Amino acid sequence: MRGIFAAAACVAAFASVGVAHAQTKIGVWDVKIDKDCAITQEWKTDSKDTATIALAYTNKGQAMVLIFGDSAWKLKEKEDLSISLSVDKKWSDKVPGAAIDKTMAVVGIPATSKAIDALMNGRELYMEIDGKGDDYAYTYYLDDTRKAISALEACRAQAQ
Repeated sequence: MRGIFAAAACVAAFASVGVAHAQTKIGVWDVKIDKDCAITQEWKTDSKDTATIALAYTNKGQAMVLIFGDSAWKLKEKEDLSISLSVDKKWSDKVPGAAIDKTMAVVGIPATSKAIDALMNGRELYMEIDGKGDDYAYTYYLDDTRKAISALEACRAQAQ
């Protein structure tokens, strides 16, 4: 669990970055090419809540942090979470996560994980915070994100 809180600290650093070295928009993704190598996406849900997903490399590209958020969620800060992830029903895993605040959850994944390959080559990412119900689950479509994910990988290669 210590690794998750280290990841959460990285997320706090990620959120506090002032001016990125390079920032652009690729499709629906905001791409920040700086020390954190991150892509983010934010949108309004049908119920007018704000949902967020972010993928960032940390530790000089040795790990990836996935951040999921929804302004309607009611998590307890630092709450331990079990998060089910699945890409195209070809790869799936339950990973430990933590609440960063009441509306955001984070998971950390080693860069050598099969999860990274699945994200890079998949079409759909399904995320569910176990035991929280349908309001704590999303399907993210990766079809349109190949260029953004490629930019993330290129940034990671530069960071190593």
